Amino acid sequence: MTSMRHPQSMRTGRALAMLLATSMLICIIPMTNASSAPTHGGAHNVSADETWNMGSEIDAVVTVEAGATLTIANDYTLPAGASITVEQGATLRVEDGSLTSGAFSQAVRMTPNAPTSLMANSGIASGAFSLKIVAPTGSDMSGWSVSWDDIPAQDMSGDVHVINFSSPKDDFQLNFSLTPGSFTDLVIDHLEIVEDTTTITPAYLAEPINGRMAVELGTLFPLTIEGSAHFEQSSVIGAVVLITGAVTSVDSHFTASGPLNVQGDVGSLSVQGGSITMSSTDHDVNLDGVANLEWNGTTGTGHLIDRWERNIAEQEIHIPIGSTCTGDYSCVHYELTGIGPNDMTMQRSSDVEGVAEVPSRTVEIGYSDGTVWTENAAVEIVNFRTAWNLGSGMGSWSDGVSVPLPWDVSTFEILPHLDYPVISVDTVNIPGETGNVGRSIPVDITVTNSGSEPAAIYMRCNVAGTDNYADMTPPYTAILLDAGETETLAANWSYHSEGEAGLDCYVEEPFQFIDSTPFISKNAANSTRDGSEIVTVSWGNAVLDDDNAMMYMLAALGLTVVIGLAVAIRLATSDIGEDDREVNHDSQDEERVDRFAEMMDEEDEEDEDDES
Repeated sequence: MTSMRHPQSMRTGRALAMLLATSMLICIIPMTNASSAPTHGGAHNVSADETWNMGSEIDAVVTVEAGATLTIANDYTLPAGASITVEQGATLRVEDGSLTSGAFSQAVRMTPNAPTSLMANSGIASGAFSLKIVAPTGSDMSGWSVSWDDIPAQDMSGDVHVINFSSPKDDFQLNFSLTPGSFTDLVIDHLEIVEDTTTITPAYLAEPINGRMAVELGTLFPLTIEGSAHFEQSSVIGAVVLITGAVTSVDSHFTASGPLNVQGDVGSLSVQGGSITMSSTDHDVNLDGVANLEWNGTTGTGHLIDRWERNIAEQEIHIPIGSTCTGDYSCVHYELTGIGPNDMTMQRSSDVEGVAEVPSRTVEIGYSDGTVWTENAAVEIVNFRTAWNLGSGMGSWSDGVSVPLPWDVSTFEILPHLDYPVISVDTVNIPGETGNVGRSIPVDITVTNSGSEPAAIYMRCNVAGTDNYADMTPPYTAILLDAGETETLAANWSYHSEGEAGLDCYVEEPFQFIDSTPFISKNAANSTRDGSEIVTVSWGNAVLDDDNAMMYMLAALGLTVVIGLAVAIRLATSDIGEDDREVNHDSQDEERVDRFAEMMDEEDEEDEDDES
């Protein structure tokens, strides 16, 4: 008998087979994990793609690691101690979800001496009601008053102020004013409408005007984005946000989380639609000097709260000139103009490290009305000197030059923007190949100033290859070189021992130079001969020829005779000078004649005696 299979059972079998096959395929296809967020209170690293769309709390120190993407598609509360960090190379996506601090302060600080108000939602009352203005527990509202409509202002005190109304009233604005002469702080936590029941409106939701979040009264959760993040139709409430990566926000809202801090040359924030409101300072976004911001169709806190400010830390103006020029007088002085929103002018001088400090300041403001102010600061040279231009009649280098002060750098190297001399020792030319010990030979030293300011430089020469000063005439020479001028100094060199020797001539560097490289393109030159390679001079003792030798001998003999005669005359003059009596020269002559006659007679008598 032939068996028959029922058509229905055949269809069921095929369906089961297809379901089984589909299940097997699903098992082998990699999928993003959809799960609840961690709630264990410890560290949680996201190392692979995850999607959190189940549950209502994130209680963990979450780190999204490089290469991973965390998608949040639900509403989550983060208790104290919880945080989210997105590392470089990682991505956070918040889509149709929210991240809210479970412990952030909802209180608002009023701004003194400015229009500041909250909206009372009294329209919910159908009859007589009471309005309570409530400050944080233990606060004192003394020194402030509240007014509305045309009602005279009421002084407040303590941490609760009650206003009774005998009939219903539409929503209205409460205006707060600091009492003249008072300097107290006013923080309001919430407003209460008390009828049969009590309706509480947190202050930050009461449409504050010129109010700022009192964040120190609560706890914000840290949201740090070093990689990238994308928010779409989502909200972040009660976070402290630090962006050093790239963030885009589309129709999303950051509330009680400002200012959003964007820092670094790769830090960027692009907001399209949505809002950034209720910051704790007077601006909603805080940028450094290099971060990027795009603000398109986004609502800010408004009124006196700016959309953004660009605030930079202290800067340094650097120049490689240190120490002092005379006494405690700095060598480089600046005048800074157009500093900060108040357009300040200040004087600054470089210290021994060549640094002049510029204070931290605001350099850009995106006002709530959409206009933008940008700083236009400049550095003007008041004095720029070293030993090369300290002489009388020499002026400051770059006198009166004004240079724009950039705010996208922490250290501003100003020298490339200034005029100054640049010295090179071109050649040291020695025409002669030989020299006599103890005698001088001519030397020509050529120096160029290729810079844009004059310099009075000083040249010295050493015996080549040593630190010994060469015997030069003039020994220490000043040369005044105008900008673009080349000058050749004629000098003489004497050497005092036999042998080969050359010269190394160099320009003296002012002790004020921290780095002489910008000012001296070539600081020394070796001796050459007509542009040839390095040469030396052969020094020897002088050799005299016969004629010269005879002349020196005769001169020496003559000198000896002259000296002998001079001595004899001196002695004779000395003997005569011993008897200062008057002398009879005629009598002396007669005595000499008589004595000679007597000597002759004595000789004759001696002859006669011998004959006898």
